[in-house]
Amino acid sequence: MDTFDDLDSNVRYYCRKWPAVFASSHGSTLVDEDGNEYLDFFAGAGALSYGHNNPLFVEVAVEHLRAGRLLHSLDTYTPEKRDFLEAVNRHVLLPRQMDMVIQTVGPTGATCVEAALQLAQRVTGHRAVVGFDGGYHGMTYRAASVSASMSGRATSSHLKDFVALPYVENVVDADLKLLERTLRSEVNGQRIGAVIIEPTQGEGGARAFDPVYLGALRTIARELGVLVIADEIQAGVGRTGPFFSFESSSLDPDIVCISKSISGLGLPMAINLVRRDLDAWEPGEFTGTFRGNNLAFATSAKMLDIYWSDAELEKGTELHGLTVRTALEEIASDFGDGRFVVRGNGLLCGLEVSDTQLATRIAAAAFKRRLIVETCGVGDTTIKLLPPLVIAEEELADGLVRLADAVAEACSLR
Repeated sequence: MDTFDDLDSNVRYYCRKWPAVFASSHGSTLVDEDGNEYLDFFAGAGALSYGHNNPLFVEVAVEHLRAGRLLHSLDTYTPEKRDFLEAVNRHVLLPRQMDMVIQTVGPTGATCVEAALQLAQRVTGHRAVVGFDGGYHGMTYRAASVSASMSGRATSSHLKDFVALPYVENVVDADLKLLERTLRSEVNGQRIGAVIIEPTQGEGGARAFDPVYLGALRTIARELGVLVIADEIQAGVGRTGPFFSFESSSLDPDIVCISKSISGLGLPMAINLVRRDLDAWEPGEFTGTFRGNNLAFATSAKMLDIYWSDAELEKGTELHGLTVRTALEEIASDFGDGRFVVRGNGLLCGLEVSDTQLATRIAAAAFKRRLIVETCGVGDTTIKLLPPLVIAEEELADGLVRLADAVAEACSLR
């Protein structure tokens, strides 16, 4: 590790939790340079929902490279971009009756958020933004400034035109009154132009919002001319079962931010889906050197054609999610003394242990058992599970046994 200690910046983060030099990967497995195999229940923070080096997409990428196809294209027309746009329309927009255009914004989810906020301000004429406690939207300036939770990371100062509402798990009348009152108000003299929400929070603790609350948010926002931005960067592209985590509600967002696993292969890629009548950009008004990743267009189109032409993956993810939830509930019953809470949907799940030190010990004990998990939520008190959607049943079961053993060890050290 001497090279990393000597030359790598102090800002490095995940490597401090998992002190191994990973050299290769396949499916749900990471392999370090000594040949040790680890089950990956982190999946690149959700960027590898379809597994490491999925051979279906690797073949597409290798063929693309060998054929000398374009890699970098800004926003010029290419066959790969056409195929990608058509695949999104065919498998995502048309089945959900979403009349939206597709904006390729650049390589990261934070870029999605920056673009969405800029467009919302342009359309409404109002800059103030409402977010939610536990919300995380990225590390760039405005994205960080509308993130009410930056757990485990340094945070920039919030802008003076942002306000955070409480996370709502089970809506009551007071929640709806506060929502409406906030949207009708001003923030430091600025009217509200947009609400940004993760329908299922990732970094905030694998927490899903009450669908009733999401529907009420849509109704009030529409009445007031406030745009609804759904951040589906971690929870989208099938992570909770449906393609979008808001599909069990009537949220019906105006802008949807998508990144992480959209390429299928973990390649940098980010897009916004924008309601057609809100596509008010002037040509070149929002640009980015790397918004035309043709290799990612090719693998993404393949991913959509293979996994989203029917409901098989969605049903499989929901079944896997039930397996995980059952295992977490057993762990909570065996070791939590009524204090542990099971969170999430599909394969974005969490075990909230309400104790930072305990959560840290659990994650460390899991790593000893060669299981990769991370902590999240307020104070890093939740163990978050993000296994690949294509994980084999026996691998999922094995990982959950390792997790239970890790919890048992960590609790015994109290």
